[in-house]
Amino acid sequence: MKKLNLIITLLIIFLISGCNSEDENARIGENNETLIFGWFADSNCNGACSSIYKIENGKIYKDIDYNDTKDTFFKGNFQLMENTDYENFKALLFELPKEIINKPNGYLDCSSCTSNHGGFYLELKNDNGLHKSWRFHNVSHPNYIKNYRSILISKLEKLNG
Repeated sequence: MKKLNLIITLLIIFLISGCNSEDENARIGENNETLIFGWFADSNCNGACSSIYKIENGKIYKDIDYNDTKDTFFKGNFQLMENTDYENFKALLFELPKEIINKPNGYLDCSSCTSNHGGFYLELKNDNGLHKSWRFHNVSHPNYIKNYRSILISKLEKLNG
């Protein structure tokens, strides 16, 4: 009986610790995340074809070189936006849908999509080793991103205005 109780106790501890580690990755905004976000124009664009920003350590940065978002991870030249209050933009981090974490890098729910029509760029990395990037078109996107898309557009309008 003691062995059975020990086995059950160990099994419960194992299950609880396994659930906690999954929850740690699922709680966006609590693991020292960096969020890179913005929009990019279609592949026919010449000039400033993207507007990409970064939230990191409670500060907002802007890519000043208008780099292309074609690579899996964005390689920007970010400059601190001194007059931008993080409090006005932290919703971009905290409202990011949890469903997105398990999606592969690339276009959300559209393996055949390309940058031909432009769209939005998201990249998330944290201290737990998570590092992913996603894209989605303005008119073609999964339902779980719908509310976040509205927040993203609103925040980008403020940053670009």
